[in-house]
Amino acid sequence: MKSLKVAVIAVLVSLFYVAASHTNSFDMIRGCAQYNSAMGYDDPLFYFTTSNLRNVRYTNYSKTFNIAILGHGDGYIRYGRTLFPYGRTVIEIEIGGWGNMRSIARQQYRTMSTRHANNQIGEQQTPSILSPYHPTMFTLEVFNNGTVEVTLAGDIQPFLTFVDSRRIPANYMAFTKRNRDLIFFYDCPLTP
Repeated sequence: MKSLKVAVIAVLVSLFYVAASHTNSFDMIRGCAQYNSAMGYDDPLFYFTTSNLRNVRYTNYSKTFNIAILGHGDGYIRYGRTLFPYGRTVIEIEIGGWGNMRSIARQQYRTMSTRHANNQIGEQQTPSILSPYHPTMFTLEVFNNGTVEVTLAGDIQPFLTFVDSRRIPANYMAFTKRNRDLIFFYDCPLTP
């Protein structure tokens, strides 16, 4: 009888351990704001001010954001100096472009029409970085000296680093897509 009690306790403890160690990949987006990408790549985008976000880390040297993307690929983040950056240059970061194989950074000058000029300033192979089954969380850090780093959650080294010679600040931000729908999660809590 005593061995039966010990066996039952051992089974219960192992079940609680398994339940406690199980994590849901969507837990990482808890506390984030959500943006469903309705606008296409060449559509006029809604830029929002980053000064109203709750979860931005400001230092004397940089501004840091946590962002996640859920989808097949071609997630675009644009940021710039002004609310309506048409006729001005913005930074465009494409995550999971070229069939979810590469991530690219560009300086982009766009008019109110669908005309734009891109100047590529960074590129990195990132095969299968995005997924339609779980969000991919990363940190975007924009330094005052023009350096920009994009790092996957949990990694120490950035997967994409580039230098923006214009030092465009991330005062306003927008999200867009190419052909497939994406969900962006932004203003995500920062880890210490």
